[in-house]
Amino acid sequence: MEIAATLPAPVLPYRSIKKREQAPLLQGLEKKIVLFLIKLRVVCIACITLKHPGRIVKTLNRLVKLRSNIWAGDLKKIYRVGGKYYFNQYTPGWPSKAHDLLIKDELKRQSRPNEVERLSFVFLAITRKCPLRCEHCLEWNNLNQPETFTRQELFQTIDMLHKDGVLQVHFSGGEPMVRFKDLLQLIRFASRKMESWVLTSGFNFSRKNAELLKQVGCTGIVVSLDHYQAEKHNQFRGSDSFDNATGAVNIALQTGFVVSLSVCATKEFIEEGSMMPYLEFAKSLGVHFVQVLEPKEVGRYKGKDVLLGKRHITELDAIFKLVNHHKSFRDYPTMLYHGYHQRKVGCFSGSRSLYVDSAGNVHACPFCQNHLYNIIDWIRNGNIRLPEYESGCPRYGLMT
Repeated sequence: MEIAATLPAPVLPYRSIKKREQAPLLQGLEKKIVLFLIKLRVVCIACITLKHPGRIVKTLNRLVKLRSNIWAGDLKKIYRVGGKYYFNQYTPGWPSKAHDLLIKDELKRQSRPNEVERLSFVFLAITRKCPLRCEHCLEWNNLNQPETFTRQELFQTIDMLHKDGVLQVHFSGGEPMVRFKDLLQLIRFASRKMESWVLTSGFNFSRKNAELLKQVGCTGIVVSLDHYQAEKHNQFRGSDSFDNATGAVNIALQTGFVVSLSVCATKEFIEEGSMMPYLEFAKSLGVHFVQVLEPKEVGRYKGKDVLLGKRHITELDAIFKLVNHHKSFRDYPTMLYHGYHQRKVGCFSGSRSLYVDSAGNVHACPFCQNHLYNIIDWIRNGNIRLPEYESGCPRYGLMT
């Protein structure tokens, strides 16, 4: 276990926590059967979509290689939640029509790499309101101003996304739970057509509100939790929000959501050896995924020296491989680290995803913003479909 020897040992956080039941990670025969059935389904879709035997084999090999490059190997962690199976918060649950469409789109992309196919997921910021003052806030210049989107314009935006083939919409802000009544209606509308996720700090995430979100069709909750120690999380977020965040995780799990934590891995966070203890804490909470984000020079971080150095990236890469693939960490949450595949094969932003900020500006990515157009102006000009465009991540280019 050479990689593990270079990393700090996992420790429990300073505050004792009650052990929760582990996330329903598949094991044994069920896992083998489910993975076999998913692979069989992919092959069937490939045969129907691509038709020619040579093209089918070549494209499936490209798909397997891409997946291995993204996950640093053959990721076998998979979770059962609400009768569906998930290995990634950006892949619709299986079995579902959305999962089949995602596979079909990716097969087309891999068989014709010079063609730009339709979007898969979109981050949609529905409000400028937020009770927090986060150190890394990418919406900092938009916050706590009059709302830009009307409710009807948000419905029209979701309708456009559906027509463009989007399979997941991740509702963000500001804090989307501030606009809770509208959020419920938007999810009810969106979830007839695609999966819906909510990105939250835990604000306003009561048991009653969680049940209402579940009733209207929400699939998953991503909770921002930037440290396993309460005082350091609260300092980073500019608010006493640690209990809200951990409480939201507990409620979301009990309500039957797919649950992910999102953490901004700053230089200080990595240098103080916090990544492994954080993952240990995430394991104790019982979440399915941990999304590790690198700080970028946007929003409140604009003009600041926040980009990770080589040694920070090397450590995150090593932890990413270890936690997702070594047998000693098989009961840990799956770690999502976009920086790994961005440097290996490119970025999904622009080609497979978009970010719509709270002012209606459309960017390839929340963290490397490049203003493409304003969707509110587009709607008010009478358009009912998204404009045609070709965009890659402004930092990593167009991923094929």
